[in-house]
Amino acid sequence: MLAVAMLSCGAPLFAQDADAVVPVTPARCAHMKQHRVFNPGAPVPCDRLRLLAFGYVGFDGQLRGDAEMVVMDAVADHVLQIFVTLRERGFPIASVKLMDHYNGDDDASTAANNTSAFNVRPVSGGGGRLSLHAYGVAIDLNPLQNPYITRYGGTMRIDPPSAMAYINRRNLRPGMAESVIGLFAAHGFVEWGGRWPNPVDYQHFQVGRGMAYELARLPASEARAVFERSVQRLQSGKSGVVDRQLGAKPR
Repeated sequence: MLAVAMLSCGAPLFAQDADAVVPVTPARCAHMKQHRVFNPGAPVPCDRLRLLAFGYVGFDGQLRGDAEMVVMDAVADHVLQIFVTLRERGFPIASVKLMDHYNGDDDASTAANNTSAFNVRPVSGGGGRLSLHAYGVAIDLNPLQNPYITRYGGTMRIDPPSAMAYINRRNLRPGMAESVIGLFAAHGFVEWGGRWPNPVDYQHFQVGRGMAYELARLPASEARAVFERSVQRLQSGKSGVVDRQLGAKPR
């Protein structure tokens, strides 16, 4: 858990040095395997994963220091920057727990309105290929406020089912993803599932699939350099890739 400093008025303030990016230890890796998060066929080895710890603002407006998230090493610093910025903006998050808490069950994590990242599993809805969550380069943000929606004929399925109140995306409320699309994109997470045609995945942000494959293939130092150059191009405005990739296909 993160350290908390106290202001004279009694309000908690998270010290910047409490935010952390640390290697995934062998014990942590074994725990992920036991809890069906790191599964056979994982495209990224444990030594290429990083554990993030950070503070965030809850929906009650209180600062919390219990966030843990696992991502690929190449993107870890930028993911931490995203969540530090969300905290600074006062963007509310309900929960940030490792998928170990849910035994790798995406439905259980979603039902708990849990923000998460690494989980070795197939793409939602079938199709066989691995989700980019398996690479540690995809993030699901506040699933209740940002549901996953599929349409079959005249039938619409909402996941989680309790998210019916958030189907109307014109009525923007705290925790909804629309206000932070640009922040995620500026840190390399250029694809947002809210612009997919079917399914629509409002909670989901990821790097491009081609980028994910390249980062997984390269040695760690090279992967980090490649991702950093990509982010620098995005932030300098020299790349037009953001608008194109925000409409890319499902995870």
